[in-house]
Formats: sequence, structure tokens, C-alpha cells
Amino acid sequence: MTNLFLDHPHSVCLTYYDHFKLSMKFSYKFGIASLKAFIHAIFPFMFIKSTTQIVSDIENQLKTNKCD
Repeated sequence: MTNLFLDHPHSVCLTYYDHFKLSMKFSYKFGIASLKAFIHAIFPFMFIKSTTQIVSDIENQLKTNKCD
């Protein structure tokens, strides 16, 4: 059972706790991105670059946290 919780975090060179924190951070960012995208759909003049910026931020974070 332990391997179910540790295999993936270890495969990306993170502890379970570090993986949890990073995933929760992404969840928060995706939640904000979703809200901004919804608002942008109604008001196209708002949050014009927010989706691109959030995706870029997450991509950079993933590159930073990968195994060397």
C-alpha cells in the first residue's frame, strides 16, 4: 500500500509531503485560472493574458522540480 503513495512522488524526485504541497499549489493556481477564464469568456477585455501567464508559471515550476 505504501508504494501507491510514494512511487510517483519519488519518480519525480519529491517526498510525499513536497509532492502534496506542489500539487496543492497547482490546484490553487488552476482554480484561479478557471475563474479568470470564466470571467474572460463573459468580459473578453478582462484577464487577456492570465491563462497564458498561469500556464507558463506552472510549466516553469514543473521544469524546476524535475529530476536531474
